[in-house]
Amino acid sequence: MSSARAIRYRRLALAEQDKANADLLLKLADECDRGILCTAEWRSPSRKNEQPQKAGGDKLRFEWE
Repeated sequence: MSSARAIRYRRLALAEQDKANADLLLKLADECDRGILCTAEWRSPSRKNEQPQKAGGDKLRFEWE
């Protein structure tokens, strides 16, 4: 069963003109279906004054400069 995210990647791949980008999008879609694709929260350098979202707890908190 495909997730909404995998479907979105496949639609983008079909619309992509560049074969390398289309192949990458299809690989991402396959990884979504297999449940091995993960994401990471990150903070944009242009938003230095914003507080990062708390994912779990305050024990492990990493800040990029």
